[in-house]
Amino acid sequence: MQERCNMKSKYNENKEWQDYLKLYEERPELFLQSDQISIIFDENTINTFVEKTNKKIGVLYKSDFHILIVDLVSDKNKKLYTYERLLPSVNSGAVVTLPIQNKKLVLLKQYRHAIRQSQYCFPRGFGEVGLSAQQNAEKELKEELHAHITKTQYLGNIIADSGILSTQTAVFVCEVEDIQKEYGYEGIEDIVFLTPKELETWISNKKITDSFTLSAYSLYKFHCR
Repeated sequence: MQERCNMKSKYNENKEWQDYLKLYEERPELFLQSDQISIIFDENTINTFVEKTNKKIGVLYKSDFHILIVDLVSDKNKKLYTYERLLPSVNSGAVVTLPIQNKKLVLLKQYRHAIRQSQYCFPRGFGEVGLSAQQNAEKELKEELHAHITKTQYLGNIIADSGILSTQTAVFVCEVEDIQKEYGYEGIEDIVFLTPKELETWISNKKITDSFTLSAYSLYKFHCR
C-alpha cells in the first residue's frame, strides 16, 4: 500500500508530514498516546526512519469519505514500525440502519466494488457535514428505499474493523412505510423483507457476511426483542 519515496530533502518538510501535523491539530482525539503503542512525532526520528526504509509517513490520500494515514509507532520494546489507518473525513455521523416495515427487516442486495461481489446488508452511509447520525440515517433510507420514516431508535455504536478503521458507526432501528424499489442506485440489485427468524436462518447458513449487518442485528436482538 505504501509508495517508495525519494529523500531529496528532510521528510518533515514534505506535504504528507505537514498534512499529518495539521490533522493532529484539528483532530487530536485520533492521536491519543498509549503505553501499548506510541505514536512518534519527533522529526529527527521521522527523518532517520524514512531515509533508512524509504517508507512514507503521514497523510497519503484524502477523499470526501476517507483519509489514509501512515503513523510511525513504537511498541513496548521500542521497536519502530509503520501502521496504516483509514479515518473518516467527516468526524461523526456514520450510520447503519435496521429498517422495519410490517414487522419485517429490510435488507439490500448490493454490489460491493471492494470485494467484487454482492452482499445482503442493512442500508448504511458515511458521515456527512452538517448532519447528525439520526438525520443521516433518515437521509440514507429516503435515498435507498424512498421510505417514509415513522420512528427511529438509537441502539449504540459499532466499529467494523478496529485493526484499520477508526469510524464509530451509529446504529438505528427505523420503522418505515411505503418502501419503493429503485435498482441500480449505488449498486442496489434487490430489496428483501425478512422476519427476524428468517434473517437468523440466513446468518446460520452463512448467507450474511457483512460485518455492519451482523453487528447491528446483534444490538437489535438484545435491545429490541
